[in-house]
Amino acid sequence: MSEQTSDEKYLLQSVNNALAIIDVLCEHDNLGLAELASYMNLGKSTVFRLLYTLQRKGYVSKDRNSKYHLSFKFARIGTIVTKRSELIELIHPFLMELSALSGETAHLVTWHSDTEIIFVDKVIGTATISMQSMVGFTRTAHMTATGKALLAYSSPEVVGTYMELAPFIMQTPKSIPSRSELERLIPQIRAQGYACDDEESETGLTCYAAPVVSMGQAIAAISISGPSTRMELNRDRYVALVKDAALKIGKKLGY
Repeated sequence: MSEQTSDEKYLLQSVNNALAIIDVLCEHDNLGLAELASYMNLGKSTVFRLLYTLQRKGYVSKDRNSKYHLSFKFARIGTIVTKRSELIELIHPFLMELSALSGETAHLVTWHSDTEIIFVDKVIGTATISMQSMVGFTRTAHMTATGKALLAYSSPEVVGTYMELAPFIMQTPKSIPSRSELERLIPQIRAQGYACDDEESETGLTCYAAPVVSMGQAIAAISISGPSTRMELNRDRYVALVKDAALKIGKKLGY
């Protein structure tokens, strides 16, 4: 049983529901009360009170058509969080160098939950057709190169919890189909020091990633991503660039 599951008794439902509204509005902007109630599977009166509270506190705005959306307060919060993150601050120059050397889009990723990773920094590539992604975006870990790199350098307990909870969905024909297949891949990724997402999350997109390691376990992962044809043509050079950048980051952080 994960720590998250065992601590459910401490969950304050009203706060949980308010945060769930924020999550829904993050994915589906400009929704009316009835639409939000449908997404939330809650009564309209309950959702109205939650929205009223969020609106009064400046987190949600309502337009003249009675549609709700997130306010610019979140932009301010995001800026503060980003600026305060020492990890992002230290690693960003290496992402810039990695993107400049490869021409591809570079990402920094950390764990978000027991099964999801979150993109916390990004440098857009200069090459034609660069990956379109957003800081703050989350994905199921094994569907990404960065997530697989994190798993390969995580403790047995972390991996075990992941295997119990993660959904194995065939998002593309190349997606990892099962727990047993992921278990087979993890030692291979650890041995070679990098992971690949070969059109497993999106057809036509390939990513190479390496872990940022502390005491044998990954605290983050970096990657470069781009069109599969270009990535495959430059595979050896790109993999070497990503691994070298991850190693330099580890040394910079003193690990």
